[in-house]
Amino acid sequence: MKFRSLLGHENMMKGYFFAVISILIWTGFILISRAGALASLSLPDMMMVRFGTAFFVFFPFIWVQRKVIFQRKMLLLGSMGGLAYSLSVFNGFQSAPATHAALLLPGLMPIVIAVLAYFVAGERHSRFSWMGIGISSLGILILLFETLLSSASYWVGDISFVVACLFWGVFTVLLRRWKFPPWHATLGVITTTTLVFTPYYFTQLPQAFQGVPYEMIALQAFYQAIMAIAVQFVCYGKAVHILGATKMGALMAIVPLLASMFAIPLFDEKITAGLVIALACICVGTIIGNVLPIR
Repeated sequence: MKFRSLLGHENMMKGYFFAVISILIWTGFILISRAGALASLSLPDMMMVRFGTAFFVFFPFIWVQRKVIFQRKMLLLGSMGGLAYSLSVFNGFQSAPATHAALLLPGLMPIVIAVLAYFVAGERHSRFSWMGIGISSLGILILLFETLLSSASYWVGDISFVVACLFWGVFTVLLRRWKFPPWHATLGVITTTTLVFTPYYFTQLPQAFQGVPYEMIALQAFYQAIMAIAVQFVCYGKAVHILGATKMGALMAIVPLLASMFAIPLFDEKITAGLVIALACICVGTIIGNVLPIR
């Protein structure tokens, strides 16, 4: 019994290790994506830099795993977690500040994932989890309400982030339910998105990368294709398999604190009352949903 307990503890520690790596990469993804948008990198360019580069780098692996990738379930996963999610999230970065992305993306995801996991995957949540989700939801609603009342044109970006959370929630729950290995799911996301989006991108070539420094293109290509797709997807997938979709979704709420701390000085973004309240609610909700249940 003691040996089994040690193995279980070691497995959980591995899950939290992968979760921490995923959280750090997610934080960098928010900051670097916003930097690309501010550097006039258009939505089609960001999509192609992210997935076109990844497809080129990982094509040998894609070819080896082509039988696994080209099946209906995998194509659906790729459409949700790659194409639909990325289009929504990059559209958000075009008009909303990084602090809003930092709060809405990882802050709303636990809510969406928990609800979908309950109805689709049959996961059951403790009262602490629901309390944490409720408090985090309150903070997000306050931020969205402040955005709608303000004169700033952030609402299009904020709504895009909300839609992106819905797609990512579906992806997360289906990934756990269908039990695809994280590496196969990563290759499926890269392949599906690249093959579907590339024909459209050819129509945008005359406007490609206008006025964007080469250094920014190289930075985006490395981080978006290697770190944010390959490394992050694998770590996220492993954490979901070990910890569960709900627990991983809740842990992602740590990202707002980290991303906001860096976004405000880096991009000179404003600190508003709604932003502070939302950040506080998400932090409190994370503690209640993840720390209190631990015996």
